Amino acid sequence: MKKFDVFIADPPWDYGGTNCLAKKSCFSGGNGVHYPTSKSTALHDMRKHLDRVMNKDSLCFMWTSGATLKEAITLMESWGYQFKQVAFVWDKVVGTPGNYTYTQCEFVIVGKKGRIPQPYGQSLVHQFVSSRKGKHSVKPEEVQDRIDKMFWSQNKLELFARRHRVGWTCLGNELSGLDIRDDLDALIIDNEDDL
Repeated sequence: MKKFDVFIADPPWDYGGTNCLAKKSCFSGGNGVHYPTSKSTALHDMRKHLDRVMNKDSLCFMWTSGATLKEAITLMESWGYQFKQVAFVWDKVVGTPGNYTYTQCEFVIVGKKGRIPQPYGQSLVHQFVSSRKGKHSVKPEEVQDRIDKMFWSQNKLELFARRHRVGWTCLGNELSGLDIRDDLDALIIDNEDDL
């Protein structure tokens, strides 16, 4: 069965603010108007699915905002990955008013299970990515381009994907219409059928 060495996840964070779907007026940046969101605690049970598709030595990259940073670390650790650092900082060039400061950065944290997948490090990449924000929640391809440079030969998986990407197995309800757990289970079944 094909297993993965590296994955990136962009969880559908629920910011716990105004429920834009239920209100006539709300801040236009709310996620609820764009896609279904989920409390991070509802995703903690994904470890059993991930353990079946990830190698024992693997990395988890996870998108987060400043407001969900603590939740992201907790979620990553519930999946069996030890938080190591902020891997990437995305300057969106144009920001939005936040609760405390004008917010224009998002982050990709990285966690490790076992050892760093090898080969690694032939091409070191920079942490800072400056790329103008596009459509809601669309992330810059430059981040995954940089992961590809670091891990050029490894099997890579993307969770909560919104489009397909060459060289990656991409799963997400915008691609399949399924819950991410069902996507992972289907991946396991497909891999077993290939044996």
